[in-house]
Amino acid sequence: MQSPCNKVCVMDADNRYCLGCARTLDEIAPAGHPNMPSEMITSVVEAIYDDYAKVNFTNYELRREDLNQLAVFARQFKDVHEFLSQLALISNIDSEAAPNQISDKEAVNLSSVHQAKGLEFHTVFAIWLTDGMFPSSRSLDTRDALEEERRLFYVAITRARDELYLTYPQMRLSGGYGDVFQRPSRFLQEIPNNLVEDWQVRRK
Repeated sequence: MQSPCNKVCVMDADNRYCLGCARTLDEIAPAGHPNMPSEMITSVVEAIYDDYAKVNFTNYELRREDLNQLAVFARQFKDVHEFLSQLALISNIDSEAAPNQISDKEAVNLSSVHQAKGLEFHTVFAIWLTDGMFPSSRSLDTRDALEEERRLFYVAITRARDELYLTYPQMRLSGGYGDVFQRPSRFLQEIPNNLVEDWQVRRK
């Protein structure tokens, strides 16, 4: 299969992009050893994608901001394979448009926080709001990563137009450890009590 760099070389008669792509590859993986994922993203954006996006997309600023946020998220990972594996887990939901809003038929739209950015729904359920899940355990290591998770939490709770449900399990099954008690997300504690109605849901 032809690589993106090869495609650029074929399309560009002056070979400017071809040379830029080759230099960028050397920069992100000197001597064949990949840099940290966040550094690789920044290098590719600044060397190749930024100029392309400015010319071809009217929403350039939004795209650039999304890539900046991706680079911040990538700081949690030192290995590119680990980063790509985690990225696959959080982006494997189809990014199709929400169900037709004018239809009378009710439907549930499952989405990641990233995919819901810019959208609005009548009712939103934010799930797995425990420390270690949201914010993720990896984000607890650095202040920047934690702030990025807090920003994502704000995005999640502002997707609701009328009703917002913030949920977390009191226990969950952990491989090798059995049932483990869960601590509510620290982000929940930052919401004023007068804005929240506390429900205890138990299985019958």
